[in-house]
Amino acid sequence: MNTSQIKNFATQSRNILKTGVIQRIQILGFDANGNLTKGEPTRIDIQGGATLFAGEIYDGAFYDRWMALRRRVQEKGVKEVYEEAAYTWFNRLVAIRIMMKNGFIDPVLAYTNEQTRIPRIVAEARAGRVGQMSAADREKLRELMGDDSRINEQFALLIDNFCRTNPVIFNCFGGIEEYISLLLPDNILAPGGFIELLNHTNYITDEDFKQSELIGWLYQFYISEKKDEVFDGFKKGKKAEAEDIPAATQIFTPNWIVKYMVQNTIGRIYLDNNPWATGIKEQMKYLVEPAEPTPADAILKLESIEDYKLLDNACGSGHILVEAFGLFYKMYLEEGYSSHNAIENILRKNLLGIDLDTRAKQLATFALLMTAAKIDPTFLDCKVMPRVLDMPGHSFSKPVYELLREFYMGEDRTVMEEMMKAFELLEQADNLGSIMKFDLSAKTRREMALRYKEWEELAGKGNALSKSSAVKLLPSFALILALTDRYSSIVTNPPYMSIQNMNGELSNYAGTHYVEGQCDLMTIFMQVAIRLTKDRGIWAMINLPSWLFLPSFDDIRDYVIDNQSINSFLYMGRGIFGSDFGSVSFAMRNTTLKTAGTYRKLFNVQGQVRSVAEIESNFFNKDFGFYTIHQDTFNEIPNHAIAFWLPKRILSAFSTKVMDFGTAKKGLSTGNNNLFLRLWFEVSSSKSIYEANSFNNSMKWFPINKGGIYRKWYGNNEYVINWYNDGEDIKAFSGSVIRNPQYYLRESLTWTMLSASCFGIRYSKRGKLFEGAGPSLFIDGADKNYILGFLCSKIGNMVLRALNPTIN
Repeated sequence: MNTSQIKNFATQSRNILKTGVIQRIQILGFDANGNLTKGEPTRIDIQGGATLFAGEIYDGAFYDRWMALRRRVQEKGVKEVYEEAAYTWFNRLVAIRIMMKNGFIDPVLAYTNEQTRIPRIVAEARAGRVGQMSAADREKLRELMGDDSRINEQFALLIDNFCRTNPVIFNCFGGIEEYISLLLPDNILAPGGFIELLNHTNYITDEDFKQSELIGWLYQFYISEKKDEVFDGFKKGKKAEAEDIPAATQIFTPNWIVKYMVQNTIGRIYLDNNPWATGIKEQMKYLVEPAEPTPADAILKLESIEDYKLLDNACGSGHILVEAFGLFYKMYLEEGYSSHNAIENILRKNLLGIDLDTRAKQLATFALLMTAAKIDPTFLDCKVMPRVLDMPGHSFSKPVYELLREFYMGEDRTVMEEMMKAFELLEQADNLGSIMKFDLSAKTRREMALRYKEWEELAGKGNALSKSSAVKLLPSFALILALTDRYSSIVTNPPYMSIQNMNGELSNYAGTHYVEGQCDLMTIFMQVAIRLTKDRGIWAMINLPSWLFLPSFDDIRDYVIDNQSINSFLYMGRGIFGSDFGSVSFAMRNTTLKTAGTYRKLFNVQGQVRSVAEIESNFFNKDFGFYTIHQDTFNEIPNHAIAFWLPKRILSAFSTKVMDFGTAKKGLSTGNNNLFLRLWFEVSSSKSIYEANSFNNSMKWFPINKGGIYRKWYGNNEYVINWYNDGEDIKAFSGSVIRNPQYYLRESLTWTMLSASCFGIRYSKRGKLFEGAGPSLFIDGADKNYILGFLCSKIGNMVLRALNPTIN
């Protein structure tokens, strides 16, 4: 699968559709700011109803749709409306194309003739072959068919109707909002329009259309422009609002990493319970063998394959769920289930996905349904749907308390109090997603689960009770039940967002409820996984390596080392997500009964970007970066860094630390280096500035350590700073920061940030200041040359890179 070509397709599609929708919005009388340019439509009281707008006559339904569009523009603004409409048509038309390419539906979008460029769905209607359609739409279509020049209107009506009546499209993506029906681009069938791109694309092969991965890649690339906007905002100090979080955190996981995580969670649990299942084991190429036998007390015992439950609580477009589906299916066949029963059980019992983004939830549902249909096409009737949840709406026609009384058909004070608190928290669902913690007693949850099942059955029967307002609570209860359950396995690629970029509500909630992991959403999701995984269950993730080393992640690191058993660990370096910050993936058993773990370091050169295929190849090379270590060993390393590749002799040497002999300090920031710094040859001095004993002298320019290029031992004596009269000019400058002045002019060791995977530390004699980019180590009563020599050695660099690969 050529992802660069898929990116080209997604980008072109977005631009074509967005341009077409914007033109439609303008035709419908709105400018870029949402102001009216053509006035409002008016109803015409004639038989059948009609609407007059801008001198043109439309059908009676146009008025209600236009007014719905106006309300949406007033509520969300023009930009969000055209983004919403463009994506609505993109996901549905691409989904139709995928179904066509897999042979699930007729080729309704394909041209019957390349010269006339008439889609099959229009040609069939012109021949009198029309599917299910309301009487009003059928009459409207009959009127349109009298004029072949109105092909765009014919297509718009037919494709809108197809999306409403096809079980897969409707159940996966929902109904099309009335106002979006007005926003199908007028150029949809034109040369260079979206249908032509879809029918003639060279970017996506027929084989690609049959791969479940395609959906995820398309979505990631489609929203990439929005993601860039959000990250540009971060650089300017903007915080991520709720609507920014999906784009900021959506990233597609390469397939082999997904296989690794799935096989080392549910696959490992299955083999723990069925050690004779050698056929399944042989098919799990990414399964990591335990470094030592798992104690019987650490194994999660499950009676039946139907008892296995896997949750992806940041499921995105469903890649992990699809891979888990495939492994579950093999397990069911191993157990002797029929194909149909296996699929039904997997969708009803084994798999659950949750995502903050409704669009991602739709795609995950579609991907799972396509996976099931490729095995058994009868599932295209959508009578059994995948379980994928998004955040429920919290706008109801009645007060929540009244709906809850109706839902429970009575009033238990404890239950009602706990449920009201739960619904108060749900008001933040769009911002918090699946990190929400619901404080429910066992009684309340048991009662809720019972009533939920009863109301779910009533909702499917279509009787009077199914029309009750209380039915609208079902999505909320489904999410609460999901986030208060426990699972055999949690497998996810969590969102990545540092606390500095979180909005106030999100960061406050994280600080209150996830103290250990609050620094980043990825480590918060680690805590969520631990909480939701059953005792002795196995959870897996892919995330960033920063939590292995940095002091800000000390708490989550300590918690994992002390309370989890690391089964296997992959440190992959840079390249899994392109030119990224590096990545790690791991599988952990939720138990304090720890054994030695299997660790892999799949790179040699720190910071080098490699292809996904090269990293995968290193995984299969069992001689490449293979380590076995007991995680208690990490407690011997400063800050408990998870530096598993260090030789045992180095690990035993951590009882003596360089910092026992000195103090490291960060220097000043001038706020304007062009104003206050010069190269040494740009100034002159009649005295030796290295002999200065105090700041109270007449000299203006003092040497300063400012980092510079990588160099060991000595050097980089390039800059001087205006420190006249104890730095009065710099101190008066509003952008300056004066740090640690008591250390100025002292003899020290100074270094340059990690460069070419080496730590360049140098001797600095007395009489110099130091800057933020030239931090310094001040040695007290020890052999400075010995420490300098050690830190310049290969051993010193090995240790420093292990403790913090991004050391500065």
